[in-house]
Amino acid sequence: MLRKATAKDLSALAALRCRAAGTSRADAEGWLQNVAGLENILVLEKPGQPPAAMLAAVPVEYGQHRGIWLCGAAGRQGVPMERLLPKLIESCLRAYGASGFDFAVMTPEDARNAGELKTLGFTSQLPLRVLHTQIRRDLLAQAAFDSLTVHKLLEMRCIYQPGCICLPESAMNEIMTQLYRRGLTVVSTRRGYGLYYTKGDTLQFLELQADNDHCADQLLQAAREKTGAANARILLAENQTLYLGAGRRCGYGVVAFLGKSFPLTDAYFRMLL
Repeated sequence: MLRKATAKDLSALAALRCRAAGTSRADAEGWLQNVAGLENILVLEKPGQPPAAMLAAVPVEYGQHRGIWLCGAAGRQGVPMERLLPKLIESCLRAYGASGFDFAVMTPEDARNAGELKTLGFTSQLPLRVLHTQIRRDLLAQAAFDSLTVHKLLEMRCIYQPGCICLPESAMNEIMTQLYRRGLTVVSTRRGYGLYYTKGDTLQFLELQADNDHCADQLLQAAREKTGAANARILLAENQTLYLGAGRRCGYGVVAFLGKSFPLTDAYFRMLL
């Protein structure tokens, strides 16, 4: 039986989330309640038994288009998710398409999963670029750290990526809270910002937005002066003008149209978690 989750399912679903994502109980419950929303989680179960599997269909927006982000797939130990997941996804696409939603997006774990999703109508139209670079030393580089509110960050994100496929601010608040707990740092100036982790001698940038390459370099240099890390690994949208032509294209998001297709040339899809 397939149904929507209720508050009574929170404990069981948190256990599924912990097992699948390797996260803490607090983060699992926070994700379920504040990112996905229990009302957006589909639960597969047999009568009288605990939930066997779940899949979230989280509402997102792209301009005037309504979509869903399919994510958080998880199952109990022994449940054949490789066989059940395509059926769950197909049911979601059919139901949400009939409800007037325009598109669905996902972030496959690997190329094999992306290939399997093609049979359900998904195409790889939302890639990223990964760029490895050394950070030039600049003792005078200045920036603020961890001073952006989530509201301001989302405002800046939409300035640099107006075609952003976005979650509500409440969901992004939970995402950023969890990222901070894992060691994320936000570096910012009036002309850009970056979200990064420090890993050894490398700054791992989940997102970097700036007016131009010079402004982006200033963010990197300020982060180097703070951390001592001399290298950066940066994820950029393929359509970003920063360091144009540099980096290697890598798969990230796939999209399926639930009705009439529309252009996604300038779409930016990056959920961070």
